[in-house]
Order: sequence, then structure tokens, then C-alpha cells
Amino acid sequence: MDKTVNGQQVIQLFEQFSPKAYAVEGDKIGLQIGTLNKPIKNVMVTLDVLESVIDEAIEKEVDLIIAHHPP
Repeated sequence: MDKTVNGQQVIQLFEQFSPKAYAVEGDKIGLQIGTLNKPIKNVMVTLDVLESVIDEAIEKEVDLIIAHHPP
């Protein structure tokens, strides 16, 4: 079965175990680049969004990059 979600659904899931209230003042939270209604099938998780990470995401047709240190 082929299952997709959208960005808003991913954010809602994350906020269940990591509410915005836990963010440190000045932290970038939420979607930084893109749109919330785009279908998401492939996700990549990284510490930092480096050029090499972006290249790999493009190569692997990743729809969403989740980063601890966003751009």
C-alpha cells in the first residue's frame, strides 16, 4: 500500500511528543522552507542541513528534511 501524508500532518505528529513550548527562545521551529500541503512519502533526518545533505536528498527524491539545526 502506498501511504502519503502532508507537511501539516508531520508537524502535528512531532508536536505530540515535542510541543512548541519546549523550544528554547530563538530556536527556529516548524516548517522553514516549502509548503505544508505538499504530499510527503520520503523523509530524511539530519543534524545540520549541509550542501551534501541536500545533494543526497535530491538524489534519493526526499520530500522532507527534518533537521536539528535548520538553515
